[in-house]
Amino acid sequence: MGEILKKRLKMSKFESPIQEAILGVMVASSYLRSEVDKAGSPFGISGEQYNILRILKGVTPEGHACGEIGNRMLDRSPDITRRIDALEKLGLVERKRSEQDRRVVITKITEKGLAMLEQLTPGFQSYESKLQEKLTNEECCELARLCEKLFEADV
Repeated sequence: MGEILKKRLKMSKFESPIQEAILGVMVASSYLRSEVDKAGSPFGISGEQYNILRILKGVTPEGHACGEIGNRMLDRSPDITRRIDALEKLGLVERKRSEQDRRVVITKITEKGLAMLEQLTPGFQSYESKLQEKLTNEECCELARLCEKLFEADV
């Protein structure tokens, strides 16, 4: 097992099954992120920005505070404000102070942002179709189950 991974990492052997599993998950994650970025690149949208737009679409028209967006991100990164700044400059999101608490700024997806998601959809569907050629539905379910097992205690 792991011959493709060994070749990819130019390794002759793994120190343990856990090392092989960790490296396999990390390489697969890097591959998936790269594919997501490729799908968004014709539109100048990174995978993280796409994730933010999808999060905000799910709470239209209310929006979310920056911290809540960060909590829902796939990658919980400290530079969420910078990513939202870039989306705002593109006119894909807008920010307004909360009327209930002026310290809170709510970010909402704009009509232009919703339209951008519609344009991105075919690229992401193509990406998903490419993955479905590699994994059966049963394998996808098993992979999801195993991944959840890794992070379940930290949710």
